[in-house]
Amino acid sequence: MRIGIDARFVGPEGTGLGKYTEELILNLAKIDKKNEYFIFLRKENWQFLKLSSKNFHKVLANVPWYTFQEQVKLPFVFPKSKIDLLHVPHFNAPFLYNGRLVITVHDLIHHQFEQESATTRNFFVFKLKRIGYKLIITNAIKKAAKIITPSNFVKSQIVKTFRVDPSKIVVTYEAAEEEYFRNQKLFEPEPQRRRPEARGQKPFLIYVGNIYPHKNLNRLLDALAILKNVKLKIICPRDVFWKRLEKEIKNKDLENRVELLGYQTADNLAVLFQKATAYVFPSLSEGFGIPGLNAMAANIPVVCSNIPTLREIYQDAALYFDPNDPKDIAIKINEVLTDKKTRTVLVEKGEKLVRKYSWQKMAKQTLDVYKSALR
Repeated sequence: MRIGIDARFVGPEGTGLGKYTEELILNLAKIDKKNEYFIFLRKENWQFLKLSSKNFHKVLANVPWYTFQEQVKLPFVFPKSKIDLLHVPHFNAPFLYNGRLVITVHDLIHHQFEQESATTRNFFVFKLKRIGYKLIITNAIKKAAKIITPSNFVKSQIVKTFRVDPSKIVVTYEAAEEEYFRNQKLFEPEPQRRRPEARGQKPFLIYVGNIYPHKNLNRLLDALAILKNVKLKIICPRDVFWKRLEKEIKNKDLENRVELLGYQTADNLAVLFQKATAYVFPSLSEGFGIPGLNAMAANIPVVCSNIPTLREIYQDAALYFDPNDPKDIAIKINEVLTDKKTRTVLVEKGEKLVRKYSWQKMAKQTLDVYKSALR
């Protein structure tokens, strides 16, 4: 087979999509020496992805994502490599591409959150982009020979929203990132490391991800205002909602307790995780939830939203709260901060759970999807 993978999201700018695509490609390179792969990249991430396997070839597709160029140029770029199958690891497959197609739909968040608060653009541009999104995802789902999702919850949403045959959709779970396991040995045992207040320091929570409205950070800030005794570090590459969040932090008088950090390297992030008291995940909607697994790999407890996806992925290895209730968020965070037994149980369960997920297993399942799509 000659398989094309749209890897334009690979790299820090692509956030979770970039990590998924990167891990897929690197693990396919480990397990598949037979098929030919054509990896489509932009100039900006050409050097980011290191490929040494002879059956993996980089192809320049220097087109920004979510643009009109993406729709009109890529249908002519992909066929030049004479591929049998194209995998677009997102919903944004070009409308005019007519080759054999596999897509990954990570979530339907844009379907769930249609209000204007989910954008910084003017009303007309927002509505125009909404129409474009719905046309493109509907077309991609219809054309795709197979659809990959990261959770059964997302699969059920697609079946319900687009009336898709469930057999067309394959769930491939993702995993924690290797550096979080690797850095475990660099730090003190859990009881000493978990008590920064014993060293005259305030405990701190950590959150990693974008700061779109559905991430629900406003209610997390409300919970923090109730707690008084804990700090929060938010790690997010600057996005369009950064200034909005800074204003909320100031309005809630939390400037001395909330630290907004920009992009961090993987190793720096792993160190921050190791020093944190807990990972907090207040999101209203997720497709999978890699950051929580990273926290489990780093041996810190996870306290998160009681939403279907996180329940599916984290099972009994997290402490859940009602994401719409700042008081409940505060209560559950306080339990993790003050109850040693709760913290210890969560760390132990998380350590066992996180090892059940594997990027290599995900890559093997994806390769099976490719084979199935070409039958």
